[in-house]
Amino acid sequence: MTKIVNCYQTRTTSRQCSFNLKFFNISIFCLILVCGFLYLINISDLTIKGFALKELKIESSSLASEKLSKEEKINNLQSYYSLSSRAEKLNMVAIGDIEYLAVSGSTVAKK
Repeated sequence: MTKIVNCYQTRTTSRQCSFNLKFFNISIFCLILVCGFLYLINISDLTIKGFALKELKIESSSLASEKLSKEEKINNLQSYYSLSSRAEKLNMVAIGDIEYLAVSGSTVAKK
């Protein structure tokens, strides 16, 4: 006699149930272990990327401050006062008034 309880046959017959609970439980346990392992790998990877990002941000800020100091140095070297003082040291003559040539016609070259 076969007794059915909750859609599962009891062990009263020699015939085995088509749905094996032991296999199902082991497969769920393995799935949980694999998902946990993948989660740990993902968290580790994100942590490493976070440290690398932090180092890159520090490097970026130091490069930005270095760029500003270089631009300031360039501006100081190209300033009018710096150029005029260096011109005086080289005994160059200061430019007074500049006169440009005026072109009488609109044509540049004739045949």
